[in-house]
Amino acid sequence: MWPALISFGRALMSRRIAIIQLSRLLGKEEFYRYLSLEDGSEPEELSGEQMARLRFLVDERLEELVRGLAGEVVASDDVTDVVSGVAYLEDRLSFFSELLTEGQKEKVRDGFRSFSSRW
Repeated sequence: MWPALISFGRALMSRRIAIIQLSRLLGKEEFYRYLSLEDGSEPEELSGEQMARLRFLVDERLEELVRGLAGEVVASDDVTDVVSGVAYLEDRLSFFSELLTEGQKEKVRDGFRSFSSRW
């Protein structure tokens, strides 16, 4: 029983961290205002209405999301070429898997391909 509770607790903590990190990538002020949240009081899960608002916000600020993730890739010491950059991006998209739709993840990949073609 305890391992299951610990695993569940980690999953909730990871979701909260994903929410915080996504807010930074999308623009914290707008993120918190749009989702009716206060900085520092991020929930472990978003309501259905908040998820719908988040997905709309991601669609609206997709370029900022791609730019932010591309900046992370460039700053990472683990990224040495396009292949490792794509692997890094895929790890980040996996981390945000519960917050982004498949279509949004594909659009991020497309935007990143455009960015990485300039390397």
